[in-house]
Amino acid sequence: MEDEIDYSKIEFTPVVQLPEPFDVKKRIQELRSYLDPKSPDYQPEDQHINIKAVIKLYEEGEIDGIQEVFIKDGKIVPEEETFKGPSPSFIEEICYQLAEKHA
Repeated sequence: MEDEIDYSKIEFTPVVQLPEPFDVKKRIQELRSYLDPKSPDYQPEDQHINIKAVIKLYEEGEIDGIQEVFIKDGKIVPEEETFKGPSPSFIEEICYQLAEKHA
C-alpha cells in the first residue's frame, strides 16, 4: 500500500505583505524630478504650480503622504474642485506612489 499523507497535519502560514514605510524625502525627490525637463518623469509646465505646492506642503509637515490631498492652482481644494476647469489639478496620496512603484 502506498504512503498516505495526513493532510490534517499540514500547516499553512498566511502571507501578509506590509507596505513599505512612506519616505517623505524620497517622495520630494520624485516630485522635484517632475519639474526637471531632463527627467523622463517631467510633467507639463501647467502642473508645476501644483507640484511645487505639494513639495512645500511636505517640507512644512502639512501633509505626510497618507491622507488624500487635492491641489489646484497651488492650493489645497475639495475633490469636487478638481473637476472644474480650466487649470489642471494634482492628487497626492500614498496609494498613487504604491501604484507607481508596482506598475
